[in-house]
Amino acid sequence: MNGTVRALLVKSGKGLKSASRDSVQVTECGFDGDYHAGVSGRRQILLISGSVLDQFGLEPGEIYENVVIDGFDVMSLQEGLQLRLGGALVVVTVPCEACGHMSRVRPGLKQALKDCRGMFVKVLEPGVVRIGDSVCGKSTVENSQK
Repeated sequence: MNGTVRALLVKSGKGLKSASRDSVQVTECGFDGDYHAGVSGRRQILLISGSVLDQFGLEPGEIYENVVIDGFDVMSLQEGLQLRLGGALVVVTVPCEACGHMSRVRPGLKQALKDCRGMFVKVLEPGVVRIGDSVCGKSTVENSQK
């Protein structure tokens, strides 16, 4: 499984739109400068498949994801799988459930995104991620945060 980073997005505050970045520093808490960084250890960075955005005619950042990945289905990632995300190492934690915010973006989008909203990851090793960087599975690990 190999993919490529299509887009990187940072939401700097509550109620603000996500801003596109060419590169992002990944800290122990998530994306540097992101409003949701560190809020929950299991929900630090949200990955979504580029094909999902394409399928629903959405622009990167429109549904508050942090990383858009092309090349594989993000929803196929298993909890505990380590991913090399550019220069950072992350571990897959939990799927993101489509919430009511999705229906504010577009009526019916919450239901349409059921089971394809994306996967959260937790940072294991900080690093820099850039658009065009590779995303690849490293290995599985025991996930003691269950």
